[in-house]
Amino acid sequence: MTRHQSNDTKLPMQNFDYFRLDGHTLRVFVSVCETGSLSHTARLFRVNQSTISHTIEKLRAALQDPLFVKVGRGITPTEKAIAVLPRVKTILADIEGLVAAVDYDAALDTRPVVLAIPSPALLFQMRQLWHAMHQVSQALRLEIKRLAPSSRVEEMLTEEMAEVAIAVAGETYPTTLSSCPYFSEDLAVFYDPACRGPVTSLEDYAKASHGMVEFGGGQNSMVEKTLVGLGVDRHLALVAPTTSMLGDLIAGTDIIVTMPLSLSASVYKGLSHCPVPFAIPPIRYDLVWHRRYQNSGRNAWLRELILDTAPEGHAGAS
Repeated sequence: MTRHQSNDTKLPMQNFDYFRLDGHTLRVFVSVCETGSLSHTARLFRVNQSTISHTIEKLRAALQDPLFVKVGRGITPTEKAIAVLPRVKTILADIEGLVAAVDYDAALDTRPVVLAIPSPALLFQMRQLWHAMHQVSQALRLEIKRLAPSSRVEEMLTEEMAEVAIAVAGETYPTTLSSCPYFSEDLAVFYDPACRGPVTSLEDYAKASHGMVEFGGGQNSMVEKTLVGLGVDRHLALVAPTTSMLGDLIAGTDIIVTMPLSLSASVYKGLSHCPVPFAIPPIRYDLVWHRRYQNSGRNAWLRELILDTAPEGHAGAS
């Protein structure tokens, strides 16, 4: 008996007909994994608990594993269940994608277009997108949601809180999601010219008082990672929850902020800016969507429009 297998678990013989598995069985498995409860899954699917148990038994027979074991009053997935969960989600996404509508006419669509973005730094790009949408149809409405932290991208797309997301590149996306490069942009140092001049060296940069935005997620920014690599510490004098608030707060001070250059044309247009005085990679953004909508006419139209209105030199879809 393995550490995952109890005495009352009876696994059928190996000659199971795997084609008896269906999308419903896989959806039940994912729900039990995510909720840790047969009874909660039964309520979600509006059936009794014995029906859910029978469905899980069918998958146990196919995978020759208990899949779940009791822990206290609940259950927890076995090592094998955890291992196959991402593959099962991918299979379900592919199945859902089979029935996505291919034909789509945006001019006849009145549903709001919902997009998630990581930062107000993309204000200029969103303005371009909105104007392009209204050239197609005045009835189209753009709804922009905040993607913070970036780790929420799978949740927002899976739960259909957004149709497409723009995420800061660098993360490995779950297999349920598809992505392509969107665009990249350089960083700049912003400051109030009435209170100080531009930074001209790494030493000058290190001595300055800095401000930053706390986007959540507990991960260091590209600036922090680069400074750590250079062995440089900086003094953080101000941390704000939003990009626009940070810009307002540093006005009238000698604080500098290192932010995307495109902000100079929007919320930071009242500040001056200068180049970052050390080598730092540009910020790269990805366009991300759920695989279930890979062949959706509406989703494909939206992705193409976003890429068409991206700044010059974007990498484009692949």
